[in-house]
Amino acid sequence: MRIKVSASVLCADLSDLASEVNELEEAGVDMLHFDVMDGHFVPNLGLGPVIVEHLRKLTSLPFEAHLMIEDPARYAERFVEAGSQIVAAHVEAVPDFRRLAEQIRELGASPAIALNPDTPVERIEPFLDEVSQVLVMTVQPGFPGQPLVKHTITKIRKVGDALLQRNLQLDIATDGNVSFENAPVMVSAGADVLVCGTSSLFSRKVSFSEGVRLLREGVSGVPEAPSS
Repeated sequence: MRIKVSASVLCADLSDLASEVNELEEAGVDMLHFDVMDGHFVPNLGLGPVIVEHLRKLTSLPFEAHLMIEDPARYAERFVEAGSQIVAAHVEAVPDFRRLAEQIRELGASPAIALNPDTPVERIEPFLDEVSQVLVMTVQPGFPGQPLVKHTITKIRKVGDALLQRNLQLDIATDGNVSFENAPVMVSAGADVLVCGTSSLFSRKVSFSEGVRLLREGVSGVPEAPSS
């Protein structure tokens, strides 16, 4: 199993995004993750489709728009048009997630479903056959630099169990305090996409290339969770 390293653009140097994106691509990250926040679903503001559109011209890396907003159906099309191949929305914010997933597919992108640390896995189970990825928040959404919510490691395992029971092969992404120390624990629990921010790639203690190397080396000997 090859673990995917996803770089959280919100944690980059926003005054020099073009250089940061080029360096991240050269370092070997697998995708770029855009935190979209509206100040309502989460108490912070994040990146909009204009940023996605401008960066789309600079790289061929896959883009994921993580919609931490109250009305993701209203904005999904704008982020797909801007260049996002994956659109993740929170089950807590969507009254009809099946319809939203269909909308995203019709736009030509892959839908993903996200859940907050305190949301039970049972909330997403009816929609697992509609998505390509489950995004498990391992901190409260809205701000970088938070400590890991420890019970979310068990939640990653529960997502993996739910996929196994349904014979579904989806990516399980983990987002929040994906540090060099926590990444192996998350992968051991079943995560195969690591959304990395200030705890690892953007810690500024190592270069991007060194950060990617440390992440991959750190999880290289980790026993794999049962395949879904």
